[in-house]
Amino acid sequence: MSVLAAAVVLAWVCLVVLTLAMAGMLRQLRELQYDVARLSSPQPRGATGRTLAELAGTGPLMLLVLDPGCSFCDVVREPFTQLARSHPGTRFEVLAAAERWPSVPEVRSRVDQDLVAELDLPWAPALLLADDAGTVRATQPVHSPQRIGEQVGGLLSSELSAPNQGGGR
Repeated sequence: MSVLAAAVVLAWVCLVVLTLAMAGMLRQLRELQYDVARLSSPQPRGATGRTLAELAGTGPLMLLVLDPGCSFCDVVREPFTQLARSHPGTRFEVLAAAERWPSVPEVRSRVDQDLVAELDLPWAPALLLADDAGTVRATQPVHSPQRIGEQVGGLLSSELSAPNQGGGR
């Protein structure tokens, strides 16, 4: 084989290797684009409509889900705990992945990292309404500590008055 023929064969082998490498890079780029599009698009979370045994009990449950790294959660927790007295037929609970907040007699405090992960709520702090069977009726972010009473009242009146609807906000 002459030097010229060997150079041509080597050039073709390099071209084939480069083509395969480029095809692999393009496939990875398409997968990355798909992942970015999936993560950036708002998707409905899976909590609404699900029944969780951990949330079952006597009467409806208003659950405040807190994140230990959230400073806004500190501000929202206090007005939420005061709402328990004005809604005697409703269970009020606070859920967090780690222990950070002191207990309050009227409001049960839970530290359950697995339940927080299972709920997979996109906000912190978040309100969650469940019926006595433990079915999540609605979830929504807490907008302000001054208006949390309105949010809780709105959730209780609209969602529990229509038990066959499974929509969240």
